[in-house]
Amino acid sequence: MNRTLLVALSFCMAIAVAHPVRAETAAPDSKVVVPMEALPRYGSLVSAWYKKPVYDLNDKKVGVITDMLFSGGEINAVMLDVGGFLGIGAKHVAIPANDISVTEKNNKTWLTINTTKDIVKKATGYKYDAAEHAWKVK
Repeated sequence: MNRTLLVALSFCMAIAVAHPVRAETAAPDSKVVVPMEALPRYGSLVSAWYKKPVYDLNDKKVGVITDMLFSGGEINAVMLDVGGFLGIGAKHVAIPANDISVTEKNNKTWLTINTTKDIVKKATGYKYDAAEHAWKVK
């Protein structure tokens, strides 16, 4: 009988070593993320927009993209830094991401928007609250 118990304990220990119990277990409805084997089709890179100027349809600079707001895996808005000089006195304005277009002119890529700098300057201004990691009305 001792031999049977010893064999059973050895078997259980072998299973435990092969399949360790983790202190953290995934929720039953969660899924394990598997890296992609190929990139999905995409229109543009975030790095191609960040800190880039945005121009109106007359090639006049409206502002510079300083942040992008994500929700549900999509970019919903971009924050434009408008006005000021060398970053002093600038105003941060939220623009719907869908309203900014990638335009090609003279073999160069431009970010454009169908508005003017004067209209954007009159828009609601926002300030980034570092403590709350959120943009708030100024």
